[in-house]
Amino acid sequence: MPPARPGPLGKIGLVAAGVLLAACVLAPPFYWAGQALREIWPSIPDYPFHRYFSRIAQVGGILGAVGLVFWLGVRRAADLGIERNPRCGRDLLAGVFAALLPALLLAALLISWDVFRPRRDPAFEALGRILLTACVVAAVEEFLFRGVLLGLARKSLGTARAVVLVSLVFAIVHFLRPSKGAVGHVDWTSGFAQAAASFSSMPPPAQMAWGFATLFFAGLLLAWVTVRTNSLWMAAGVHAGWILGQQGLNWFAKFRIKPPEEFLPWAGPALVSGVVPTGLLPLGALVLACGLSAAYLAFFRRAPRG
Repeated sequence: MPPARPGPLGKIGLVAAGVLLAACVLAPPFYWAGQALREIWPSIPDYPFHRYFSRIAQVGGILGAVGLVFWLGVRRAADLGIERNPRCGRDLLAGVFAALLPALLLAALLISWDVFRPRRDPAFEALGRILLTACVVAAVEEFLFRGVLLGLARKSLGTARAVVLVSLVFAIVHFLRPSKGAVGHVDWTSGFAQAAASFSSMPPPAQMAWGFATLFFAGLLLAWVTVRTNSLWMAAGVHAGWILGQQGLNWFAKFRIKPPEEFLPWAGPALVSGVVPTGLLPLGALVLACGLSAAYLAFFRRAPRG
């Protein structure tokens, strides 16, 4: 009797495991190549090992998602619930506005309450990097999570369960971050040690719970917007607006509460990958973003057919 072929969820798991294995195996030789190039061109930045591991995993995730789409026989975006969007520009700007306005209100409130204190000399050259990060991260993560994963999960589980599952995965993945500790000697096992450290560098339980709540609610909103518009444009705008607001706050001001959990449950330190804010106030900003998104969809955009 031939072995059973993996279903869609099994294939997703196999691709994820393959991406992780590739990062573990490829990170050391890429690091060695980078060190060799620095001996020839000293102007090349001396990136730490965890940066190589992280970038290889990110590129592998994108390539793995594309390969997964073809492996599952998906040939059209419509097979993933994504349709051509004639209002793409308007949806994108509406998403940015719906997220950025509450983020700016949140920033003003946190600064007025002295939770964040303005920096004396913010580096203005960092603004371009923040804008680029917002565009790239929003595009990549929406393609992976709300485009590929949500689309495939909806085919297997139905819309409601798929939205919850992908939002849970979205929240969990943000806690898997490479350890930034210095690596003394890089050998062929260093990538596997880095992967193990990614699963062990967790914040304290209370702060982790608030960060998880923020990420899960954000995932639900992004998935809902994607399903409601049959498009990734508005979700990408919402995502980019959050990044602009949060990273802009961290560029302009510095969190000053010590110990960092003293102001919880209202606000706490930013956690995990992406500098995710924690506490009731950031959740309130997300609720306001949800309300603004719903108002735009109700009054300025007709519901899609079907």
